[in-house]
Amino acid sequence: MMANARIKGLVIAISRVLPVFFWLFLIFGFEEPTVAIASVSAAVIHEIGHIACILIKKGSFEIKGVLCGFRIASKKSLSYEDEILIYFGGPAINILAALISAILISVFQEYAFYFSIINLVTALSNLIPIKGYDGYGILRAFIRKNEYDDRILCIPERISTAVTFLLCIFSLYLINRVGGGYWIFAVFFLSMINCIKDGIEKRLNFEK
Repeated sequence: MMANARIKGLVIAISRVLPVFFWLFLIFGFEEPTVAIASVSAAVIHEIGHIACILIKKGSFEIKGVLCGFRIASKKSLSYEDEILIYFGGPAINILAALISAILISVFQEYAFYFSIINLVTALSNLIPIKGYDGYGILRAFIRKNEYDDRILCIPERISTAVTFLLCIFSLYLINRVGGGYWIFAVFFLSMINCIKDGIEKRLNFEK
């Protein structure tokens, strides 16, 4: 029992620290200040997209610290259709911001270019079915919406673990080939730690 309590304490501590590491990598993981500013801006815009969708549904929200920075959660229960809409809200507003920025490239030049590209990357990367990302939430909500067997709910988790591992390997390949992209490995390595943490939580029967 004492060992389990210590493990639970460690897991809780890791859960609190991971968001801090994510933002540190996001802010300081780039040599160019312009890229760092554009990245943080895209992350904030992404969360605003989720908040806007919750408000459209006349709901209220709370902000929680998670691996990828923060999670915007609705305070009231939602239908699975609403969940899918809210998960799509973040990537959708990033794509909109990228299009507007692309139009303004002739005015703001270099910053608008970086801002447009990073918003597109933010949108697409968040649609990857990794736990903590919008793609994972969309997949789970879709499965529940269609009332598939509960055993199928383990499929998103297995996909998340496999994709996270492959992206870790791929990011190491990029580091070896181009000598950069350490922040990409750091983000997906943190995702892998998150998968391990969740596995430990399930074994210890943590309350979600």
